[in-house]
Amino acid sequence: MYTITIPNAVLTTSSLAGLFLLFRDARLRAVETSLIELTGAPAGVSVTRYNGELALRHPGTADEILTAMLEELRRVEFVDESGGQRQSWQVMPSAWRALFQFAEACRKPQLLLSSGQIETETLRAQERSTRFFMSDLCSEAVTSLFGFGHCGPVIPGTRETNSRHEVQVAYALARNLPVPDCVLEAYRSEPDAFSYGLEWAETLIRVPELRGVIPVPKLRPILGIMRSEGKPVDGQNADILAMLARLLPDDPTYPQVDDVLHAHGLIEDLPLPESFNTPLDVGQPVTPLAARVREVVADTVRAREIAHADGELKAGRISRRTHRRRCDVALLEHGRHTFEYGNELARAFANRDVGALLTVLDSSDEHNRSSKQAFRDVYGVKLLGLRAAARRSAVFQLCGYGADEQAQWEREAGDRKAAREAERELRDARESAGRARYAGPATGEISGAEHVDRAISDGYSTIQSFRRGAAYVYALVRGNESVGRRLSAKDGTLAYARALLERRAA
Repeated sequence: MYTITIPNAVLTTSSLAGLFLLFRDARLRAVETSLIELTGAPAGVSVTRYNGELALRHPGTADEILTAMLEELRRVEFVDESGGQRQSWQVMPSAWRALFQFAEACRKPQLLLSSGQIETETLRAQERSTRFFMSDLCSEAVTSLFGFGHCGPVIPGTRETNSRHEVQVAYALARNLPVPDCVLEAYRSEPDAFSYGLEWAETLIRVPELRGVIPVPKLRPILGIMRSEGKPVDGQNADILAMLARLLPDDPTYPQVDDVLHAHGLIEDLPLPESFNTPLDVGQPVTPLAARVREVVADTVRAREIAHADGELKAGRISRRTHRRRCDVALLEHGRHTFEYGNELARAFANRDVGALLTVLDSSDEHNRSSKQAFRDVYGVKLLGLRAAARRSAVFQLCGYGADEQAQWEREAGDRKAAREAERELRDARESAGRARYAGPATGEISGAEHVDRAISDGYSTIQSFRRGAAYVYALVRGNESVGRRLSAKDGTLAYARALLERRAA
């Protein structure tokens, strides 16, 4: 037994290799090296630091150090009373972590060897025309002594390897292999040890009746659904779960498991959303058009949601109770659909608000189909299956506009759009120019936007370009004066001056 004593704490380990696991303790890392006392170690072994990390110094060659430390760890933690090596699931979690933490430490030889030892090992490797890698030596030694490499041993009952001890223990429990009580107790004290897809193993720790009776591909979804539904799994229902597992295919999907558990009463119907417990005022239609819009839109949404749920069920992506809930929600939502949207369209039509109607009705057949159908049902105007020009003309005719009135509206709309774009361009140009800095006429600095504003205010209203070498320079000039106010395309002042002068000209 090795003991590390520091102020206010005593840490112990059964092997020298296990010291590297202790080195991860925050209390130990925070203590000065001079206050760390190691007892029980052979002569010449001491704790030190390398670049701030706790390290161990051990006399001998790299091979001798690795062999001695790994053989000791194997002897005290991995060998049973009869002299045989324990299986992975029979080893204590702390010993397993000590082995892999030691292997990780070997990636940095300075944590085990002094500079002189490393230099000697490097020269020996050069004499053999190789290179010295402590991690490779450790990997070879671990494989030779323990029978597995850095990827860990084979997972019980599979052909895959894994170095996570909890994976080894989980699959051993699933096959009802003899996991020692001390190992089980260690995992009972770590309730979050089984994570990343191993949550089902925690149940096997608590419920021995489930060990070895349900294959993992079935056990994982069964326990996952029971856990998500808040249903207990214990010795009282273990037999029932085992019986239901036999009804499932070898590698069932979650929806298949959900269906079996629900059909046999272990989980209930899914509840409806809380929103359905609150009354909703759907309003009143202002015109028959508003009523028809609501009706068609609500019917379309209901049909679409039910069709989607049917497709998901047929494809096996959802369970039957999930399908039923989605269909129930779709049916209930149909009755809670409000008249708000229909009333907006009805008011736009009553006010001959062509712009608002075009936003909804002047689109391809895939968009707002229900609204177009409602106008056809109430007013007999066809808006589906038309070319773009004919559809747009039909919207204008709905509002009583002839061809000349439509043309005038389009021109005015184009002018309004151009004015909005010009205003936006001016605003963007001013914002860009505002980030530039220019020397003010008196003191301090002014922004590029202020520079342009003052220049135009002073009568500099013409932009001229001058060639300077291979480039052009720009300036605002006034009349025939030879001196102007400079502009730059890079800092945005040129674009701002152009936008500002164009608006003044308009």
